[in-house]
Amino acid sequence: MTKIGVYRASIMIGVLCFAFFILSGCTSSVEHRQQNYKYKGQVTLLMKGPDKSRSDITFEISTINIVSASGTASEILSTPLMVNSSDMEGRQITLGEGLFPEGAYNRLQVHVKKASIRKKDSQANLALPPEGIEVAVNINVKRNQNTTLFLNWNSDASIQEGYLFKPLFTVRGKSPELGSLLMYVTNQDANNVSAINRQSGEITATVMVGRRPGGIAVSGGKVYVANSGSGSISVIDPITNTVDNEIPIRFGREPVDVAIARVASGKDILFVANYGSNNISIVDASTLQELEKVDVGKGPIAIAVDPPISELTGNRFLSFEDASTLRSYRENFVNVYVVNRESNNVSIVRVDIRNQSSEEVITVDVDWNPIALDVDYKKGKVYVANYGSDKLSVIDILKIVKGNSAGSVSTINNIGRNVVGVISDPKFERLYLLKERPGEIVIIRPFADSFDSLKSIMPPIMGTIRVGNMPRSFVLGPEGRKIYVVNRGSNSISVVDKTTKKEEQTIPVGANPYDITVFRR
Repeated sequence: MTKIGVYRASIMIGVLCFAFFILSGCTSSVEHRQQNYKYKGQVTLLMKGPDKSRSDITFEISTINIVSASGTASEILSTPLMVNSSDMEGRQITLGEGLFPEGAYNRLQVHVKKASIRKKDSQANLALPPEGIEVAVNINVKRNQNTTLFLNWNSDASIQEGYLFKPLFTVRGKSPELGSLLMYVTNQDANNVSAINRQSGEITATVMVGRRPGGIAVSGGKVYVANSGSGSISVIDPITNTVDNEIPIRFGREPVDVAIARVASGKDILFVANYGSNNISIVDASTLQELEKVDVGKGPIAIAVDPPISELTGNRFLSFEDASTLRSYRENFVNVYVVNRESNNVSIVRVDIRNQSSEEVITVDVDWNPIALDVDYKKGKVYVANYGSDKLSVIDILKIVKGNSAGSVSTINNIGRNVVGVISDPKFERLYLLKERPGEIVIIRPFADSFDSLKSIMPPIMGTIRVGNMPRSFVLGPEGRKIYVVNRGSNSISVVDKTTKKEEQTIPVGANPYDITVFRR
């Protein structure tokens, strides 16, 4: 065949392949991965160490396989992991996680590469069982659901005949938890949510949600998760820790955050920030239907709403007149505050409570690269964290309500850059700022408006608290004593004591955690 003939044949083959691709509905590699995601279930394997260990044992796990009832073995841990009994005292770690076909699974194959024990000043190697190590389990993996396996390791009973290491694992089931004790963390790269008992500091359940879960909020006994990768809101029942419903977001793209307003007794409205389409969706939580879309600035990344009117009860920060103004306003309207990262401003959407529809959008400029916010209704302020600036923007809610948006924004200066979160603590006259680099909480003093001279003389920073790597978000516990920090760089939660100003505990969570919320009494 001539070169021209070969060339024509190549073109013909290419055309035929393209036609076949179109007609047969061939999918891309991304679509194949999405299909695999849809038709599999997720398994999370957790291990808890002994409360107290008399033996100082170290062993290396090379791999762990989960075996189906038909005998098919699949890796759930492929990265070697070193485990030490002293380090594991009272701690829980994640051994592995993955997607697996639906069906029954009855055992784990734990491959231990080496083990040793330390006695006094010497260390001795331990023998390993020639038949390997297997752990009996009994689970049924279901499509689009997570099954969490809890292993307890008894280190003192793991050595036989004084030289043979055969780790004793017991499998326990998921126990019911009080919703008031739970906090929830979204894990973006794991496509799930970790439910954590705040008292024990342990993961009690893992909930499989949509792709790339981001912002998360709770209200009315439900947990709402914004899934930017699948364009939906997952609704979690905290009693069963399963997804009750999936709300498709059709009016926007890449939903990254969600906020909830209670507009009547038992009536919640969701507000969803859609980063990819520069708008927000208003969703009825009862019917699970989108009611409206509202255009905002570019790159809406964070969203918050006015709290209930009860927040104004017994207020000692606002005058009687100002508190009455806010109370009267909130009887008819709720403000939705949207941080627009790419246009360096905040959109304030006024929503009519009676018909759950938007009435007006006010835009106020803030500083460079805004990324997070917090509403302090007791003081009538909204604090905006600007990642690319060393200024914290402060929006006066009363001025917005009264129509004076032009003079509604002030700043707290010299706080440092790389701030990704802000929490107001009016009870103790403090603001907590979360800095991505270095990983720390910065405590600052927000001066009252009447002390303008002090703002320029006295430094606002009162202290710092070190946390994990690359923190992304944080939340104040309902009792007001602890701060819980999401560390993206170290896949963990830092539990910080406000009184001692120290990190008192680290809780491992899933891959690339993003946001956190807690149930409040």
